[in-house]
Amino acid sequence: MKGPRLVCSLLVLAVAGCSLPLARSRSAIETVALPVSNIANADFVTEKPPIVQVRSYWHSSVVTIVAWDEDDPAFGLRTSVSRAGKLVGGRQYGDHRLYLTPFLARDMGGFAHAEAEAEPDQILASVGWQNDSYNCFYGRRCSPMVTLGVRVPDSLLRANRDDFVVTFYPRVLDPWTLTLRRELIDAYLAKVDSVVAEMKKSAD
Repeated sequence: MKGPRLVCSLLVLAVAGCSLPLARSRSAIETVALPVSNIANADFVTEKPPIVQVRSYWHSSVVTIVAWDEDDPAFGLRTSVSRAGKLVGGRQYGDHRLYLTPFLARDMGGFAHAEAEAEPDQILASVGWQNDSYNCFYGRRCSPMVTLGVRVPDSLLRANRDDFVVTFYPRVLDPWTLTLRRELIDAYLAKVDSVVAEMKKSAD
């Protein structure tokens, strides 16, 4: 027969053993799922939709379309459509203007000429400086007041189905690039085509 002291000792050990914390296995720790919000923030970056403005001025012979990314308004696309439905935004009919601020061009080293990655043998002609007195006239989202840029033929902009990359070549420093996202180009061209169709309809 066991003595009372031995029985009490066994009971104490049994209770203490039950109260000890259970350590989780390594496999259980590794399979704990992260919150969905953390996964989304870590793996995905949501890009804001491009800004596309249609600017029709009183007594003006053209309607102007301007597009840029909200996160980087220092460069974008611009053209004008005549009341007859013709693109007149660059040096020649059918041109678009890739514009950028003088500050951006200066900080990157300037440029003597530019080329599109899609057509490296075709030089994009400079279109000089342009002042825009109505850059903030159409809401709180403003395009640059003063820009310079290069002309982009309509056929070249439409033929490229990826992002449109332009390389600028300074006279002394290393070349540098600007990239127009395909989403921006598609939204811009859709608005251009809409304005052209409306102007042609009105002219008939």
